[in-house]
Order: sequence, then structure tokens, then C-alpha cells
Amino acid sequence: MKRILHYRRCYSRCLAKAVFLSLLQFLHQHAPDPSDRRDSAAGCSGDEARHVAFGVAHLTQHVREDPALLERLAEAIEHRHDTLAHTAGLNEEVFDSLVLLAAGSWQPEMLRAGWGKVQILIADMGRGRVRRLRKIGFDGQKAQPLSALHTRNFM
Repeated sequence: MKRILHYRRCYSRCLAKAVFLSLLQFLHQHAPDPSDRRDSAAGCSGDEARHVAFGVAHLTQHVREDPALLERLAEAIEHRHDTLAHTAGLNEEVFDSLVLLAAGSWQPEMLRAGWGKVQILIADMGRGRVRRLRKIGFDGQKAQPLSALHTRNFM
């Protein structure tokens, strides 16, 4: 039991850091101030990317040693989703803030463009979750539905 809790925490942290990395990249692209763009990406991205890579590599190695771990990880992902089902969907205030940040203006056409950029971010995060799940060892048919079980903060 102690070991599976370790893998659950490792997977959750890996996803959290991957989400944070995606948000940092989004800020780097859309922050209104050059110093914010520079600091948001340069300050943390490399470190977070190493953490994500380590977490994925760690889990991948353990899955190679114990393929049954995949089923336990899938159960952990499903359990986490069920436990946090009341938080499903992205928080409206966060969504609106990301749209406004990407839009850079209150003009309707700019807000539409910002909304589109946030949709791209959300899709990219989903593809990233699937890619990491596949790298760990899940096949495409299992990775896609597991990726869809993210919480309000994309994890």
C-alpha cells in the first residue's frame, strides 16, 4: 500500500508540474510585460521540465519492472477523479483571466482571439497528458479516457 501511494503522489506531482509548465509557457507567450514574459518562462520552466521528465522516467521504469502498476495507476486516476468530481471543469474566473491575458484587450475581436488561444492551451494540455500517459506505458485507448479525467486545475 505504501508503494502505491508513492506512485500516486509521483504521478499527481508529475501532472501538476506539467500543467504548471504549460501555464508558464502560456504566460511567456501572452504576458503583457516583457519582464513578466522573460521571468515567467526563464525562472521556472527548466526546473519544472526536469521534474516532469524525472517523474515520467521514474514511473516508466517502475512500470517496466511491474506492468501491473499500470492498472493500479489507472485506478488511482479514476479514484482521484471520482473523489474530486465536484471540481470538474475549469474554474470560470481562471478561464476568464486566461482569455483576457491572451486577448490583451477588452475589444470583442481580441477577446474572441484570446478565447481561441485558451482553447489551444486546453487541447495542448490534453495532448500532453496523453503523451505522458503513453510514455509511462498506457496504450492510446486507455490514455485518452484517463487524460479526460483531469480536475479543475487540469491535473
